Amino acid sequence: MAVLVPQPTQVVGHYYDKDGNPVDGGLRVARKVNAYPSVTTISSAVKNYGIETYKREMFGLSLLTLERKPEESDVDFIERANVDSEEHSKTAMEKGTHIHSLWESLDTISLAELDPLDTERVQILQTWKEENILKIEKSEQVVVSTKHGFAGRFDTLCRMKDGTRSGTRTLLDLKTMNPKSGKMKPYESHLLQLSAYRLGLGEDVACGNLLFNSSDKPNIVFHKWDRAEVEEATPAFLGLLAYWQWSNNYYPNKN
Repeated sequence: MAVLVPQPTQVVGHYYDKDGNPVDGGLRVARKVNAYPSVTTISSAVKNYGIETYKREMFGLSLLTLERKPEESDVDFIERANVDSEEHSKTAMEKGTHIHSLWESLDTISLAELDPLDTERVQILQTWKEENILKIEKSEQVVVSTKHGFAGRFDTLCRMKDGTRSGTRTLLDLKTMNPKSGKMKPYESHLLQLSAYRLGLGEDVACGNLLFNSSDKPNIVFHKWDRAEVEEATPAFLGLLAYWQWSNNYYPNKN
């Protein structure tokens, strides 16, 4: 059984109750109310190499750009560089959340209220939406899989233009990036996440990532995952879910 609940962009939960409402607190609180772990919580059981690579790059950049203080020890300098890199990561996350809010608000946003960069971002997003999406069926909704024991919030379920009257039903997930080369490509973790949402929905829909360059030179790349790739990722997520439940001795779908 799948439960769908609309959620505003700023509501992000690590656990959700059976009705799809976010639960404040960690695993200890979740056990008390039999809450379901989110897809991102489950995915954190393994390394996200995209995120890990980004963090290493930010740490290396901090080491290269920070000015060494007089008589500062190696340990103190490394710690200061680590704090600086974490600030960069936090800023990147906030920028990603901001661009997500622009995507969600495309139909109501006023360009007159935006700065030049956000105006360009919105225009790029609006143009892509008009050219590629026939109809948005659901957006920013939590899906709860009571069968498998997990939950997660997806960005968009839409019908994409394919030359037919009905369009292709597609789970669309927006990801922000700032690639040094300018070329954007999705990570395997993106596919894992989409396959989980598709499994939770219990519907045979296509899956795609909308990759958005969050730099001061924004652009969009759409990546549609092949059906075979999605079907291969689904048991991988289920295996990860089984590991997470076993390692935490927590099976909300069996309680």
